[in-house]
Amino acid sequence: MTKMLKVALLFSGTLALVACDSGTSTAAPAAKTEAKGSAPAAKDWTTVVVETPEGGFRMGNPDARVKLVEFASFTCSHCRDFHKEAEAKLKPDYVKSGQVSYEYRPFMLNIYDFAATQLATCQGPEKFFTWAGELFNNHDAWIEPFTKLTEADITPLRNQSMGKQVLGLATAGKFNSFAAARGVPRAKFDACLSDEAKIEALTKRQQAAIDAYQIQGTPTFVLNGKKVENAASWAQLQPKIAEAL
Repeated sequence: MTKMLKVALLFSGTLALVACDSGTSTAAPAAKTEAKGSAPAAKDWTTVVVETPEGGFRMGNPDARVKLVEFASFTCSHCRDFHKEAEAKLKPDYVKSGQVSYEYRPFMLNIYDFAATQLATCQGPEKFFTWAGELFNNHDAWIEPFTKLTEADITPLRNQSMGKQVLGLATAGKFNSFAAARGVPRAKFDACLSDEAKIEALTKRQQAAIDAYQIQGTPTFVLNGKKVENAASWAQLQPKIAEAL
């Protein structure tokens, strides 16, 4: 699990690539019966994504017996690993059938997380998990340029507003090129990352989550409203989901 860092902008200058140590519905149209007398196709709940009041993005059946919430960071390598496991097991085996709903709630460990989160959440519910996939599946590619930033890159931004700091660092770290290669126009990129109101909302929701669940790092899982202890991987979490079912 990646331990939580106090969220502070431009607190240390560079980002090290280190190992971790410890809305709107997008439901697909209802399937048509293929032939008279044949059973209708089962609903694929992975196509249903909404933004929640808590600022997360929930995939799946809102009335699922098991409701899983993950507090995760885009810069966290353990979160990256869980994303891969979720794509291989959680979503096809549990979410798709409607047994489990899965909600991703952003949790920022550093300023670079703000940039990634602003970009992903700005795309809306219908594209959020696609963007989460882009960020996790290309983890080192977009993070590595940030590790090469120098004090000369950072110092001019120190007295800027929060939004300008996030956008300035993202540009210095070539994160705009990562987004542009995936179809995000520069004007939209700038507007998304510099949105002060959204940054403030993310910060307040994160503090509320810390207060509610005593979060110490990422990923942290909440199952049916209760924090799951000692579970930072699919191997540790899966038995608890099975038990809840």
